[in-house]
Amino acid sequence: MFVRLTLADVKEGEMDNLLNYVKNSVIPSYEGLSGLLGIAACSTEDGKFMAWSTWVNEGAKEASIESFNQALAGAMDMLDSKPESMEGPMVAGQTYVLVPKDGEEPFFARFVIGSGTQEGKTYDDVADFMTNTVYPAYESTEGIFAAGACKTDESTGFSFNFWTDTTAVENARPVISEVVSSAVSELISEEPKEYSGVCNIVKNYVDFPVGKLSDLNS
Repeated sequence: MFVRLTLADVKEGEMDNLLNYVKNSVIPSYEGLSGLLGIAACSTEDGKFMAWSTWVNEGAKEASIESFNQALAGAMDMLDSKPESMEGPMVAGQTYVLVPKDGEEPFFARFVIGSGTQEGKTYDDVADFMTNTVYPAYESTEGIFAAGACKTDESTGFSFNFWTDTTAVENARPVISEVVSSAVSELISEEPKEYSGVCNIVKNYVDFPVGKLSDLNS
C-alpha cells in the first residue's frame, strides 16, 4: 500500500469551504481511479487542513497525478500557502476491526511525523518497532480500528492511527505516551509532531479486513 498525506494552512474563514470542496468535488472526481483504496480529509485540532489518500502501490498514485494537480488547482484560492505533501509505501500496518467499503462514519484521525531516526537506525527499525511493540500495545485499548507507518526515505516517515472518537483516543493516551517515549529513547531523534482531528469526510473504495494492512499490497 502507498499513502499520500497533505497538510496545508487555510485562509481565515475558508476551512468549511475547503472541506466541502473535497467532499463535493474532489472525491467524486476520483471515482473510478484505478488502484485508489480510500480518501479522507479533516481540520486538525491546531487549525490545519489535512487530507490523505491510500493506493495499492506508488504506480497507481503516479498514474493519477493529473487528478491531484486538478484538485490542488481548485483549492489554491482557499489556501494560505503552498501545501506540504509527503508520501511513501506502508511498511507496517494493522486493522483491528473491519473497515467497510463505502464506510463514511466519522472517526478521530491521528498522524505522527518524525524528524528522523537516531544514528545507526533506519526507518525499517521503526517499522519493526511499530509491528512488534506499538500495534500489540494498541490491542489493549478500546476504540482503535487501524494503524500504520509509511516510509518516506531511509531515515524518515510518518505513522497514523484511527479511533472511533475523541474519547477513545484520550482514554488510550497512557498507552500512546508510553510507546512514543520508547520510540524517542530507542529509535527517533526527537519527539514527533502530531496532527489530529475528527474526520467527517471519508470514502473507502474497498473493504479493509481485520489483519495486517500489508496484505492489501499488490
